[in-house]
Amino acid sequence: MVLVNATKKTTVADRCRFANSVFKRMIGLLNRAAFAPGEGLLLDRCYGIHTIGMRFAIDVLFLDRDLHVMRAVPALPPYRTCVVRQAVYVLELPVGAIAQSRTEAGDQIQMRTVGTDTTTAGLKTQPAAK
Repeated sequence: MVLVNATKKTTVADRCRFANSVFKRMIGLLNRAAFAPGEGLLLDRCYGIHTIGMRFAIDVLFLDRDLHVMRAVPALPPYRTCVVRQAVYVLELPVGAIAQSRTEAGDQIQMRTVGTDTTTAGLKTQPAAK
């Protein structure tokens, strides 16, 4: 899935995984040695994270239910915690992704599948009247 900052018209992550189970959220990035540019991990039903046991810093975006950025945390180092109680999603990104996409609090994030334009996806067209 691709995540786009619709406010700034920039790409936040072009290869994002969705962690929507307890197991996927629990493991997160703990088994990773690095985070490649363009990657992302979107944690569902999550308002806080920790980087205990991680080997690298990450950029973090806390999102509300409508995918508006509530808080942007650049370069959260290992062995730290971060919580935004009202958040519904947490997006973990490689360091520099927030700056590169110019993402800040209040921006709207959109999810897109590769090769799909979400502005028309899911819309049903009506046949022309004769």
